Amino acid sequence: MREEVPVPDWLREHYARVDANDFTYVLGKFSDRIRVRFGNRPGATGKQAVRELLADVHRAFESSRHRFANVWQQGDTTLVAFDVTYILFGGSTLPMETFTVLERADGLVTSMHVYIDEGPLRAALGRSE
Repeated sequence: MREEVPVPDWLREHYARVDANDFTYVLGKFSDRIRVRFGNRPGATGKQAVRELLADVHRAFESSRHRFANVWQQGDTTLVAFDVTYILFGGSTLPMETFTVLERADGLVTSMHVYIDEGPLRAALGRSE
């Protein structure tokens, strides 16, 4: 079993809220000029565009559970390796590994780039429609 990695409080709270589908909180922790890139999707800039992007991403699953595999920080940049379990509609689960780069300024996330192969999630969505 892996040891628990040190995780900053703001990061642990952020992903607890992602896992709870609390996007009002999550968007409140993004700067007004937030930039997000998720997988191979086109990037989104600004809270409304990011809200739409994240809503589309989350159409494929009911909820998620992020487990921090490793966290690295330098200045305002945080790199995170995750083991994520996606809970699909109907109750089945899909475990995946992801990697995220977050940049912050004045306590707000200004940039988030999620490196993920969305193929399995998209396939799961196709099965549920």
